[in-house]
Amino acid sequence: MDERKQTDDALFAALNKEKKKKRLRRLRTTLIIIGVIALALVLTVLYLQGKVRDALAKQSETVLTYTVEYGTVSTTVSGSGSIQDVDTEAVTIPAGVEIDEILVDPNTRVKQGDVLATVDMATVMTALADVQSQIEKKDQELSDASAKAATTSVKAGVSGRVKVIYAQPGDDIASCMVEHGALALISQDKYMSFSIDCGSLKAGDTVTVVREDGSTLSGKVESVTRGRAVILVTDKGTRPDEPVSVQDSDGQLLGSGELAIHNPIKVVGYTGTVSSVLIKEDQQVYAESSLFRIKDASSAAGVSSILKERQTLEDTLLSLLTIYQDGAVRAPFDGTVLSLDDGNSSQAVSSQSMTMDFPSSFYSLPFAGQMAGMNTSSSGAAASASAPAADTGETTVATLSRDEEMSVTISVDETDIMALDVGQPAELTIESNGKDTYTGTNTGIDRTAATGSGVTSYSATITFAKGEFMLGGMTADVVITISGTENVLMVPTDAVNRTSASAYVYTAYDEKTGQFIEPVTVSLGVSNKEYTEIRSGLQAGDTVCYTKARNPFWMYGFGTDGPYGG
Repeated sequence: MDERKQTDDALFAALNKEKKKKRLRRLRTTLIIIGVIALALVLTVLYLQGKVRDALAKQSETVLTYTVEYGTVSTTVSGSGSIQDVDTEAVTIPAGVEIDEILVDPNTRVKQGDVLATVDMATVMTALADVQSQIEKKDQELSDASAKAATTSVKAGVSGRVKVIYAQPGDDIASCMVEHGALALISQDKYMSFSIDCGSLKAGDTVTVVREDGSTLSGKVESVTRGRAVILVTDKGTRPDEPVSVQDSDGQLLGSGELAIHNPIKVVGYTGTVSSVLIKEDQQVYAESSLFRIKDASSAAGVSSILKERQTLEDTLLSLLTIYQDGAVRAPFDGTVLSLDDGNSSQAVSSQSMTMDFPSSFYSLPFAGQMAGMNTSSSGAAASASAPAADTGETTVATLSRDEEMSVTISVDETDIMALDVGQPAELTIESNGKDTYTGTNTGIDRTAATGSGVTSYSATITFAKGEFMLGGMTADVVITISGTENVLMVPTDAVNRTSASAYVYTAYDEKTGQFIEPVTVSLGVSNKEYTEIRSGLQAGDTVCYTKARNPFWMYGFGTDGPYGG
């Protein structure tokens, strides 16, 4: 029994010893893990502290200072677009003339008088005969119109009394109408009127009206409105603008005024010349009574139209004669041939005749009048050579550019469009031409909204002198100066910190802490991407501190108000 007990005690003792060993092993393992974690935390903190120190050191190297000074600050609107020639014009030939051969190539320079194309002389002769025949017909129409010219009259539309006559013999009807609004004025209801303060007067009262010469008229109060009484007197023997006064029954003055036609009727006309006046002022007339005799009224408009058509034919005849003399179509000025026939003419091309069809890249340029025997028609875009020029029956042969001006149209945001105005200066750079800067002017603003992808925009057109190596289609970057202030205090825009209620700048920097200090509240004026006007808070010579780099603290989430001051 004792032996068994001793065996059990030994077994329990061995088990307890093994348990103690396991507990010691677990404790050592736990302590090792805790130590590793603690070491990792210490190393992480040391690493981050090093990063912060490096960031602060880097930031201190990028901190900039600026001495406040006077200068010019301008606000701008920028954009880009494709440039195009604006001084282009189509060279045309009269209808019926056919081209034999084109002698120039697209995009080549030509001098004034250079031959652009030869023509079929037979078609020129036919066109000459046709134009001459049309001129003779216009001459006959002019003769017929003159023979039909008759003296007419202007008649009264209603019965009444003539109170004012504006038109006199020799006067142009249209000019008289523009100046006076009528040829004459008629009183239609037999009354003249004027108004005075009503006092105790009421509608229907009879009053005595005293004229300038002391004579009296019987007057009647027509109405009383807003404290004014309208009084009527006869239109017979009275005149517009005549001064009158009103007396009561006791001879007391109630008020005064000037007579006017109570219900005036205007006598009107629109063409011709007054040959005689058939009426006098204060004369009673009746509906359909003749008031004025007019000459040239019936033919004036028709003759003007015929003369205009004849002038067009005269121009065409001169053009045809010059082409006939030269046997060719010549360049009217020094310039560039922008484009020629692309081979898509709807008419057959032969050695005897060729009608040209110009592609869409064929631009036109303005040149004045008719030169070198060619009619010219202005066009702001490409012209089809085989298509007749609008309303002229002419055919476009070529389109030239004077190489004087170009333009670019840029898109403008809705927040900037109201600040733009025609005449504002602009600077341009053309990507293909390097860093050279060109000057231009805002010559057009289109305030018609263009909406796309939820964005509303408008457009502005900038015109500038054409320079060497500029070709249509190149891209230009444009900056339009919309406003500016001169001789004002300014600081770099990057130095300005804004809040919802104010703005401030820092005037010092603490290198030890990496913090900007000594903020100063400022009042701002005009601003752009580079500089901002300071209206108050700083003086010339003050120093501001700033940086263009982001605060490294933000990268690691330290703090909410780093050295940039928000």
